[in-house]
Amino acid sequence: MPRRKISSNESKLLKGRGQGHGINYTPFLYTREVPSLGQSTRIKGWKTGRVHHFLSTLETNYFLTLEWAQNIVDIREQFPLIQTETLKIAERLSIKHPSDIKIGKPTVMTTDFLIDIVCNGDRRMMARTVKYSNDLNDQRTIEKFEIERTYWKEQGVDWGIVTEFEIPAALAHNISWLHSAIDSEDAPGITTSYIPYLEREIFTELAAKPECPLAQTCMASDAKLGLKGGTALWAVRHFIATRQWEVDMLTKIEPQRPLTVTRAVLAAAQQRV
Repeated sequence: MPRRKISSNESKLLKGRGQGHGINYTPFLYTREVPSLGQSTRIKGWKTGRVHHFLSTLETNYFLTLEWAQNIVDIREQFPLIQTETLKIAERLSIKHPSDIKIGKPTVMTTDFLIDIVCNGDRRMMARTVKYSNDLNDQRTIEKFEIERTYWKEQGVDWGIVTEFEIPAALAHNISWLHSAIDSEDAPGITTSYIPYLEREIFTELAAKPECPLAQTCMASDAKLGLKGGTALWAVRHFIATRQWEVDMLTKIEPQRPLTVTRAVLAAAQQRV
């Protein structure tokens, strides 16, 4: 008897796609497998330590806000829904289930984000679909969302839609600017033991010249300390990313403008020891 050909969906599930948590999770869809809306992106996560796959600029921006939120402890993107359940829901709701037009078979539906959040010591999950507001006018999109909403309701998981209006543009921009500077091992041309000294020096320079553009102050610090160009600016990003410094994250950070920073309470206490 000839072997039954394994579908692409089955193959992904057999390979463990959409399973695991944290660093061990593998998204059901990779960026190279799906046409993107805007710019597809791969980013190594702060919280998970693994590479995340995003299919649109909007997904990337939402992910960045989740990275910054301290009560979010795990982020799973492109999460697959159990197909037998979505097929039953679609039939019950009299909605056509999404299918692969190339092979004419139902496809595995996915939710953009499955998020683990801690509130008052309790850990729970939230499912979020990310979509541009203009797309919400499409009836077919709404039908598929109704399948998704019903699925998560029956799973006992809070589900919602996130549009560009729920994602502060300045916040997403700032986190993107900081994101690659969180790891002290990536410091350009300096040892990790030098970073605390660098923090004191740059903070002093910024405090002494509050009206000076950030880039200018950083270039002066590089020259004064004999550092490779760009080191002080990397350090500023690092201190904000690691929350040693506090800034107004809802105002776009532009190196050509002054930047007001304050030491976080813990960091300030450490400086007095």
